[in-house]
Amino acid sequence: MTTSYDPFKAEFGDLHGPTHWPSLLPDEAGQAWVDLRSWVEALVDRFGLEPRIIPPCWFRHNALVEALSALRDHERISFAPNASPTAAVDWFRALREIEHRLGEVCARTQCSVNEHRSDPPRNWPVDHGQWLTFVDADVHNREQQVIDGDLLGG
Repeated sequence: MTTSYDPFKAEFGDLHGPTHWPSLLPDEAGQAWVDLRSWVEALVDRFGLEPRIIPPCWFRHNALVEALSALRDHERISFAPNASPTAAVDWFRALREIEHRLGEVCARTQCSVNEHRSDPPRNWPVDHGQWLTFVDADVHNREQQVIDGDLLGG
């Protein structure tokens, strides 16, 4: 019996859909955190990313966690054996875009190597009455479009 070593699987694990953090079950979350931490630390080392882009407390900021997860998931599929020959360039574009997003998030928190600062709270209230009025009007308009034949599902 022969076995072959798959370096792709060793580096990226089994391919599956993107990680949706709000949907992870308790028994999935622990390994997801371990996997993401390992990948983030390797990313920082590979590209020399500064703490103003990925601070040591990155895992305490949901916006960073979700952006980094998306980038990791993008890398997994971009370097899969059946990926397009242009997928690597697509991944580098995604890295550039996500790096910019990470910098914006970190600029708001001003976290540093020595200090974590919590995400600023949402500073705009939602007027519940306006919300209900809007939703009711939207549903009514969609119902009317269906009746008129202008909107045929999804």
